[in-house]
Amino acid sequence: MSGVASAGSHSFDHHAAGLADSRLLLIAPALILIASITFNAGLAIVNANVMALSSSIVMLVEGLLTGAALGVALLRWRPEMAPMIVAMALIFLFGVVRSIATEELQPKYIRDLMIMPVFLLLGMASSKEHLARTVLAIHTVVLIVLAVEALMPGLHSKLFNIQDYYINTRGTRADQFYNTNSDLFISATRPDARYLPFITEERMSSVFLEPVSLGNYCSIIIAFTVSCFRRLGWPATIYLALTTVLLLFGCDGRLAVLASLIIAAAALITPYLPPFSAIIYLPGAVLTLFTAAALLGLKAGTDDFAGRLTGTVELLHRFDLVDFLGLSNQYVDWTVDSGLAYLIVTQSLPGLILLWTFIAWHVSERTIEQVRFTHALCLYLTLSMLVSFSLLTIKTAALLWFIQGALQSSGSEAGRDKFSQS
Repeated sequence: MSGVASAGSHSFDHHAAGLADSRLLLIAPALILIASITFNAGLAIVNANVMALSSSIVMLVEGLLTGAALGVALLRWRPEMAPMIVAMALIFLFGVVRSIATEELQPKYIRDLMIMPVFLLLGMASSKEHLARTVLAIHTVVLIVLAVEALMPGLHSKLFNIQDYYINTRGTRADQFYNTNSDLFISATRPDARYLPFITEERMSSVFLEPVSLGNYCSIIIAFTVSCFRRLGWPATIYLALTTVLLLFGCDGRLAVLASLIIAAAALITPYLPPFSAIIYLPGAVLTLFTAAALLGLKAGTDDFAGRLTGTVELLHRFDLVDFLGLSNQYVDWTVDSGLAYLIVTQSLPGLILLWTFIAWHVSERTIEQVRFTHALCLYLTLSMLVSFSLLTIKTAALLWFIQGALQSSGSEAGRDKFSQS
């Protein structure tokens, strides 16, 4: 009898351990996502209050998080994940070919695109029931840190000392900051007046440490909210909508406001558009941009929408064949204000076309949520690409692709028949 009892106890313990492992595997994607969004803030605290850090530490932590995301995703492997593995292989292969052609090793260019398939996989590996709670938890943390930044700026500066963090880990020089007396990021103080008046003269950044990423985050949250309000329920939807408006005022993001308004308006009609029609946004925007620049005689030079858009046109006119093939580094430093030019010169024009086709066409559109979010994602990427390459940072890209992966992996109960609801 004692042997039977012992065997039964052993079986129970093994089953309990299996359940614990299973639960941990279910929440691991959310934990990795949260860490990927906030690790820079954590490192800034260490840099400001414990020890000076270097860029290698930042790259190491990001590499570990990306590796952990891929590892957890592969533990929950499903056949539909295979295209993401193919995409990763192609990104890596082109990166190697480019390094050989330019005789310069640039792992950053591989990393820029690798975030997409890795966090798509992580989203697919997550539980659909955890998606809304994960986003709400992240959003609450972002809001709390913004409140500290707005109401207790002295404490915020002591905790993060953002200027020092970027000088130590990004090679930024102190004289590049508009306000050298501030501990905030370069663009926290505009050379001109704020775009949206709110609380203080400085632009806020919360856990993202710089305002542009907070603005990009706001656009992603708006995309998620207008796509998934049935999943969220009205209390959570109202919470996300109202607090995101607050965050938009805080970061004073011009592009973020425009993108959020367009995404919210588009959500009303995207379920009724032809299947996979989100692919038209980027080529349509580029064609419109080049046509407008030619007809209106626009010139680059000003740090506003018109100036950056025209700067993209003028830069692309300078490209030679080798630049369009992504095999030259001569214009990389010129592409700070043009994600489109940056992706062409680092990934090639054919590579960008393949990437965009994959993003817009390798999707499921079985549900309202999937359709709305895919259109919102493509609108966000299109608008961002025309004026910046900030969309590639893991701080916001991880969240964007995680949501897309989670939505793609599940048919929401709220969207069984996309033509049965508005």
